Amino acid sequence: MRSLLLCLAVAACGSDPGPTGAITAHVTHYDYKLDLATRLAHSKITLVADSAGNCMTLPFRATDLTAVAFDGGTANGTQNADQTLTICGDGVAKDATFTLESDQSIALATLSTSDVGFSITKDKEQNSFTYLVSWVNGCDQFGPCDNRPDQFATYTFDITHTADLMVRCSGTVTDPSPTETTCDFENLGGPTYSTFGIAAYPAWTQTEKGTWSGVHVTVYDRASTGIAAAIDPAFHTGFLDWMQAQFGTFPYGSELRVLTAPTYWSGFEHPGNIVLDDGLAKQVGGYLHPVAHVLDHEMTHMWAGDQTTLAATYDFVWKEAMAEYLAYVWEDMNDAASSTATTTLWKADSKIAKYFPVPQDQPALFDYYGDVYGPGPMVLFRQLEVLSSRAQVLAGLKTVLGTPHALSVDELVTALEASTGLDLTAYVTAWIKGSGAPAWPLVSTSYAAGMLNVAVTNNTATPRGCKFHVNLTDGAANSVKVEVNTFANGPTQAIPVTPTFTVTKIDLDPDHECLVFPAASAAKTVATGAHPWVSSTHSHVD
Repeated sequence: MRSLLLCLAVAACGSDPGPTGAITAHVTHYDYKLDLATRLAHSKITLVADSAGNCMTLPFRATDLTAVAFDGGTANGTQNADQTLTICGDGVAKDATFTLESDQSIALATLSTSDVGFSITKDKEQNSFTYLVSWVNGCDQFGPCDNRPDQFATYTFDITHTADLMVRCSGTVTDPSPTETTCDFENLGGPTYSTFGIAAYPAWTQTEKGTWSGVHVTVYDRASTGIAAAIDPAFHTGFLDWMQAQFGTFPYGSELRVLTAPTYWSGFEHPGNIVLDDGLAKQVGGYLHPVAHVLDHEMTHMWAGDQTTLAATYDFVWKEAMAEYLAYVWEDMNDAASSTATTTLWKADSKIAKYFPVPQDQPALFDYYGDVYGPGPMVLFRQLEVLSSRAQVLAGLKTVLGTPHALSVDELVTALEASTGLDLTAYVTAWIKGSGAPAWPLVSTSYAAGMLNVAVTNNTATPRGCKFHVNLTDGAANSVKVEVNTFANGPTQAIPVTPTFTVTKIDLDPDHECLVFPAASAAKTVATGAHPWVSSTHSHVD
């Protein structure tokens, strides 16, 4: 009788199930096994509880859910209408470590025409490229995953594949057998949007490109692309020397793999792995040296985007603007023709932007992401370095890069205000945040009797102030540049200038210092198809 009473006191002789209710937790590690041929995956996620409970809910968009386990014990998984998965088990206390496991299938499908998801694409020689890509908010396509962009974790990928494929993913790569590849990623600063990236290809030839500022670089390419041949180790060694001097040690060890394949984007940054579109060396009409620029852009993302990640989805602009800007600064220091081509491209792309860099109407990311590449680096960095100095802008960036953390646009602006001494409150309202399609300032100019007259039309209640130059020429060798500072002096100015020649031509903003456009031309045209610097089949770096 005493034994029976004791049993009743401890819940019918069972162990105490612990706390109940919804758990809040953060993921510290993903163990992910995937068979490329069947697309069957097994996930084991390690989490630390931020609050006690017995049910954990995570985003989940895979299918065919089976073998669900909570902390090693069999459990039921409930797929919810809001594309989440709830798994319940014995309760866990606050700060306790626990695991969730499941088997699932991932779809052979992508986000619109992009690579986001799981795809198999033929190159021009009919080799099949297999690619798993998360992107922002996307890792739950492959299993239970905290898809918030501000989350970091470590990862182990175990990939089963046919013997003809070479597989690469972030981390230390080993091949236990000809049909199995593992990637162990243990670095600090691995966001889910970029670290969930697996590339498999039968046609790569490895080319050693030497050690760039302490980082051993291998290019995985096929000769017909021309990409490996277009990579100048000296130029990129200098870039990595400069980046590490600015922002600290290369974040992902001593190895960088550059993989080429038929991809949607010109480039994508996976920590320690960069994927370049195999048509990049043959692109025309945009960057002067597309392979060099895009490779530097993606290497910049190792710091700006990967080690320091997005605080939230609509902070997307800063990582792309920063990658563009820092690649441009290196060009400007070493190859002026390339830097001019880059800023020309930024201004051209800005004219067709349908959204502000931080869109307050919050369209789907895929609908607006392309509009950050021109106006983003212009308004966040190029225009600010003209209003202050490049050294001051770089000083601001040094305060926000170099350690694993999440960064918002607002935090970046605060850092830039501190480093430049500028009050950017009205600037942000005018240039960076807004709804609908931005109408950039239109400028009319005239010169007569020793006076340059400038009139800026702002289609916004908050004037879009900036500083730029107007070039007066005689159409030949003689010219004089006149500074126009609408940030300090207002939109309408009469500026004394006395050229020693007869002025026959006025060039607005020849150095691409501001998003101002001639009043005689439309500030925005209708965008059809891809942006102007890419081929008809490929779009943007990421």
